[in-house]
Amino acid sequence: MLSLAKASIRHHRGGFAGVFVAVFLCAALITAMGVLIESGLRGGTAPQRLQGADVVVGAPQELPVPEDLAVPFTERVLLPASAVADIAAVPGVERAIGSISIPLAAADGRSVPAAAWESAALTPYTLMSGAPPRSASDVVVDESFAAAPGDRIVLSHGGVPAEYTVSGVAATASAATGEAAAPAVFLSTAGAGALWPHGDTVAVVGVIAGPGVNPDQLAADIEASVAGVVGYTGDRRGDVENLGGAGARSMLLLLSSSLAGVAVMTAVFVTAGTLSLSILSRRREFAVLRAVGAGANQTLGLVVREVLLVSAAAAVLGAVPGFWLAGFLGGQFAGAGVIPGNFQLAFSPLPALAAVLISVGAAVGASLTAARGTVRTAPTTALRGAVTEAPQLGRGRIITGLALLGAGALTAVLPVVVPGNGGLAAAGSSILLLVIGAGVLGPLLVTAVLRFARPVLRRSTSAPLVLADANASAFPRRLAAGMVPLALAIALGSVQFFMPTTVEAEAAQQSRDGVVADYLVSGPGGISTDLAGRVAALSGVETAAPVARSSVLTTTRFLGLEDEVQPYAVQGLPAGTLDGALDLAVRKGSLDRLSEPGTVALSTALAHEAGVEPGDDFRFSYGDGTEAAAVVVATYERGLGFGDVAVDNGTLLQHTTSGLNDYLLLTVEPGADAGAVAAALHGLGLTVLDREDFGAAGAGERNAQSWVSVIAMLILLGYLAVSVANTLIMATARRRPELELLRTLGATNAQLRRMTGAESVLLVVPAIILGTVLALPPLMGIALSVSGQPLPTIQPGVFLALIGAAAVLGLGAIAAATQFALRPAQRT
Repeated sequence: MLSLAKASIRHHRGGFAGVFVAVFLCAALITAMGVLIESGLRGGTAPQRLQGADVVVGAPQELPVPEDLAVPFTERVLLPASAVADIAAVPGVERAIGSISIPLAAADGRSVPAAAWESAALTPYTLMSGAPPRSASDVVVDESFAAAPGDRIVLSHGGVPAEYTVSGVAATASAATGEAAAPAVFLSTAGAGALWPHGDTVAVVGVIAGPGVNPDQLAADIEASVAGVVGYTGDRRGDVENLGGAGARSMLLLLSSSLAGVAVMTAVFVTAGTLSLSILSRRREFAVLRAVGAGANQTLGLVVREVLLVSAAAAVLGAVPGFWLAGFLGGQFAGAGVIPGNFQLAFSPLPALAAVLISVGAAVGASLTAARGTVRTAPTTALRGAVTEAPQLGRGRIITGLALLGAGALTAVLPVVVPGNGGLAAAGSSILLLVIGAGVLGPLLVTAVLRFARPVLRRSTSAPLVLADANASAFPRRLAAGMVPLALAIALGSVQFFMPTTVEAEAAQQSRDGVVADYLVSGPGGISTDLAGRVAALSGVETAAPVARSSVLTTTRFLGLEDEVQPYAVQGLPAGTLDGALDLAVRKGSLDRLSEPGTVALSTALAHEAGVEPGDDFRFSYGDGTEAAAVVVATYERGLGFGDVAVDNGTLLQHTTSGLNDYLLLTVEPGADAGAVAAALHGLGLTVLDREDFGAAGAGERNAQSWVSVIAMLILLGYLAVSVANTLIMATARRRPELELLRTLGATNAQLRRMTGAESVLLVVPAIILGTVLALPPLMGIALSVSGQPLPTIQPGVFLALIGAAAVLGLGAIAAATQFALRPAQRT
């Protein structure tokens, strides 16, 4: 049977070439997604400022979740300063150095992380000239400042400038080799302590191991000897140095897992369609084999062996460019700000192995499904079926398709009864059910389309149009094989492109409606409490409300079925000074009570997900890991624009790493000179924005995720485009005998081209309509979830480009394949 399968592959090279391309692309796409998922588990950033430490010790920086991945904290979880001595006492530790990081800004606006001089040994930095800082006004800088010992420089903390004396200039070994590094500033112990907002604590402890001591073993010994610490070695040191590394892994895992699900579904869907088309075109051959005595299982075994040989070779070769595709996507993620620029992807053979197994398994499974009915049909019936295709589907297939469409429609409108993230996720994922349901019912959809088009076609006196109608009616499955993937591309693309625009449009509207202050004022690196007081004291300023932003973790019920830990944006508000500055559309309770200890306000969506009302306790964890239980004193509508949680400003600042506010909401006194107020603010080195320039809470993260999703979707659509073109070319090229017969009966090449052109219109137009119709329920459900109105935000230009690309693809692929099929006759 194996030799027969090889001979059959050689004889049907054209058909199996299409299958090879489909499986090749499927394996490449799945490999890329697998690399990104593995990177979300094992990737990370290499250490920079702590590269000289053999072990870096920090507090647990993530919240453990039973039976699920831990969720990272967004703020630094601090260690008591006494932990430095405890770690230094562990055998094998030569030196333990506590380190903190203070955000400063240089005179040119550069962000500069500052630390105490003792932690310079952890890079290590060495003095090139001058002396270490001794007083609170001394500073050591690196060579990027172009300063010399004795020079005076200005550095700002929280928008408040201070003048420092350069006591020395330091450099690292990498600077000597010409490698660029972020600017560095080192203060004296007293100077750093004066700016550090968290008292007697340290961010991390850098450990220098004794001679011959293994860092991994030393990290384990430290964890065993000192309670509440985690030791990091190797590249994992970068995770604790830069919190963005751990957060990036979590975000990368979340995004890539979501994209991988769509990619695998799409790849398997397209591969199955291509194989079904290939097998259907060989029904006459299978019927002859049955007629000469081959059993049904023997014929089915032959098909499986053929597909196994072709798909195995295609999958192994396709996995190779999958690694390149993963690197390309990783670069795009870094460019969008989802992961740090120095984030290192994790490459191993596992994604390629998984891609090969999934691709080959999908191909073999599709071949079994497509061939089972064909090879078990009686030979005479199969020979009759080889001439035309029956549009009827089995009862089980019809029931399955209708059930999937019904489930998809029901899931799309779930936000009506389930607000918040649960309803939004359900609406977004409903497109998969709808598309699969439409694919199952593909031939019936083609028949329905022809029922509408037939009166027009049959009234025509044009021979090509009449032939196009006859061909489409005789081969509905062939038409469905091209129509459904095109509709899939339009539907997936529409949901992926317009879901972010719908969410962001509502968030922007909420932020515009909610900010009633005259100006938003920001400073380089943040605004300190002292500076906020100075701004409030300016002439002409009525109120200057400081606002801090962070995130919290809390447990909610996902669709009412299971507990799930989710991050939510939180804002710190100064209770009592919000009138005339901020309107969150409070529905119950009062924000004035936020000044009371242990209180919190929630968006109505989060309150519903958490199952709490004003007066109930709400349990959560701040970004620095501090657990809290607060009484809900208010619920408000504009959570998408300002964050789902609000607490007292002073309380939140205690749980942020920098201890600084993000901006001030400033209201000018009636009749005051707004220009003079703006000039005074500029004189303090602050930036003044109009309310229209205010960004909604989480806008940066949503935009980054949106850009990543767009890039990934463009790649997925590119895969679909190649696969659809492959399918259409394969289907049209196999019609050469049919076209030759029509030409023998008197049809001209021009008439045949017009015939296939009319068929391509019958394929493309319904695909555009079907894809649009399938995309509407999810988009309407998403709009309901975020705004309460079933009106999504659709960008007409993007939509027209999407359907235009689908039209060009469908029409062009069939036209090219027709030209190829007619080429032998043109040479005679």
